[in-house]
This record gives sequence, C-alpha cells and structure tokens, in this order.
Amino acid sequence: MGDIDSGHAVEIRLRWPPFDPDTVIATELPIATECFRLTEETETPCEVEIGDESGFHIHRRIIRLSSGLSQCRDWVTLTNRIPGRVERERKGWYLSPSKMHRKSRRLIPFAVIGIIASLAIHAFEPALVNWGWVDGSFAGSVRVGLLDYPVLLLIFLPVFFIPIMMRLLASVWDFRRTRKFRSDLPADPTIIVQNDDNTSEKVTVKFEFPEIQDDWISAEARIQVGLLNPRRPMLLHALGRKDGQQNPPGISTPLSIRQYAISELGTGFGESTPLEGPDTKRLFLSPLPVQCRGPSSEIPLLDDTVNLTLPEGDWPGSEYHPLFATHWEVMIRIEREQNGPLLFVNPLIMKHDGRACHIAQMPTQSGRSEMADS
Repeated sequence: MGDIDSGHAVEIRLRWPPFDPDTVIATELPIATECFRLTEETETPCEVEIGDESGFHIHRRIIRLSSGLSQCRDWVTLTNRIPGRVERERKGWYLSPSKMHRKSRRLIPFAVIGIIASLAIHAFEPALVNWGWVDGSFAGSVRVGLLDYPVLLLIFLPVFFIPIMMRLLASVWDFRRTRKFRSDLPADPTIIVQNDDNTSEKVTVKFEFPEIQDDWISAEARIQVGLLNPRRPMLLHALGRKDGQQNPPGISTPLSIRQYAISELGTGFGESTPLEGPDTKRLFLSPLPVQCRGPSSEIPLLDDTVNLTLPEGDWPGSEYHPLFATHWEVMIRIEREQNGPLLFVNPLIMKHDGRACHIAQMPTQSGRSEMADS
C-alpha cells in the first residue's frame, strides 16, 4: 500500500502578487502550496524558481512523496498550442489608454491629503491662530448657500477636482478614438517565427503588413514573456480556501455580472480592464501581473525579417497550467500622427530544453492598463 501511495510529484509553491502589488507587504500574504502526481505517461516538467520566498514568487520542483500521492491530482499541462481563452484576450489590435489617466491617478493622493489636512487644521484653528502658526486671513469659514465651509477647504477643493476632470477628458478622448478605430480596423499583419527556442539570445521574425494606413509613422516590435493569473478555483484550493467564503488577501470577490467572468485570464484578482468593443472584444490590452520585456527593435512597414532579442532571465517555455502558465508573445507598436499608438499582439509557442530556470526577482506590475508600462 505504501508503494502505491508514494512516488514523484510536482510541487508548486507561490505567493501571487495582487492587482496592485505596490500597495501590500508581500511577507504578510500567505503562501499557496499544491502537489500534482507524476505518472509514467506524464512528461516531467522543468524546475522553476522565480522570485525569492521573502517576496512574491512561484517555485516549482520535483519531489518524492512517501505518502499521500493518491490524493493528488495528475499533472496535466498544455505546451503545444495556445488555449482559446488566451487567443481571445491576447491576440489582435489594441489601443493604449490616454497618458492623462496615469497622471490624474498620481495626483489623487496629493488632493486627498490636502482635503484631510485642511479639515484637520480647521478643527484646531483657534489654537493655531493664537500661536501664530496660521495666518488669520486663512482662518474662519465662508458661507455658501445655507452652509459654512472652511476657507482652507475651498482653497484645496479645486485641486481635488483637477484629477477628476483629467480622467473625464481622457475618457472622452479614449471613447472618440476607439469609435474611429473600430470603424477602420486595419488588416492583421502576418508574423512568422523562424526559430522558436527560447534558450537562444534572439528570435528571427518575419513581418508582413498587408495594409499600411496613411497616418502610420513608424513601427517597432519586441518579444515579451509573462505569467498568467492562476485560475481562481485552483489557487483557492492551494490556499486551503473554498469559494464563497472569505477571500484570501489580494483576491477580490468575482461578480456574476462580469462579462468576462469565465473567459478572462484569472478572475477575481482586481478590477476588470475597461473599454470593450461592440463585439465584446477588449480594446485595451490587459497587463500581465508578472511580465518581462525584451528590447524594442525598429521594423520596416514593408515586409522584412528582423532579429528580436529575448527578455532577460532564464524563463521556461510556453506552458498553460491552471496554476502555472508561462505566456510568450510578440508585440508590435505602431506610432501614428494622431490618436495615439496602435498595438498588435500575437502569442508565440516557445520551446525549452528542460533545464532548471532561475530568476532572482519576480518582475511584477500593476493590473491597471493606464499604470502598466506598454
């Protein structure tokens, strides 16, 4: 009985970054652990170590279990094709959100601090005026309508509305250019990868543009690799939680009304990327929570072959598992005379020689389209 219940298994330990990784302390988040049974028919995956255990990380190693192997799920992963859910969300033309979104979001904390500070100063205003710390001209209240408002609050209130107005103007601009974009969608370029081994330094890619629009100025391309969000049921199981109970830190509650509740790349990790097209296709590319980009290389708009440098680090090949999914893609960025740049993304299947992969620090980024680097 002991021989049947023992054997080799794939162990995955991870502390996954939340939607806004900069807003949490990584060491305070729990570590999820899951084991999968290796059978004689299963190909043994490579060992992976991305990030240090003191921060956000994901580690995969091959272990031998002396007991409890029969209770583990079989190790099944997809390496020879792109899943349909990835094709739907990370292939085709996309737009970049207005830069005003990022600028306004960075101004919001200062505006909030100003409002809170003005209210706090108003609470201790008599003492501050007597001590000479606050000038009398800034003291007191101003009647507007039926209510009295502190003078300092009226000074900071316009500052508070500046980020809101910036967001409003940026959203209107995004809406107008997306309508124009959807009415005149360019033909997809043809991307042919001539060598698909990610252990090499460069990948030779041939680009063919069947259509070049008049307002296109230049184009550049790069190879990027990242990790998809773990599937929610698998991550909850690895954390020892059940869906419907209190969510683990960093994971939000999924909403039944969300249009992409089933197909999106990992649900319940934060806000859904906004701005969908009339055919429910996303117009802004969702940032990968863990991503590393290779250097951009200029490509001619005429048909040509270009050598693209791979991202730094010893990344595993293309692999799609509910808990560990490595995704490779080539991104084309086309600069236009107006209405912002165009992005075209095409997933890649990259092969790996099976050696162990080690990356010292996990490269994380915000899940917000306007805050992630594009």
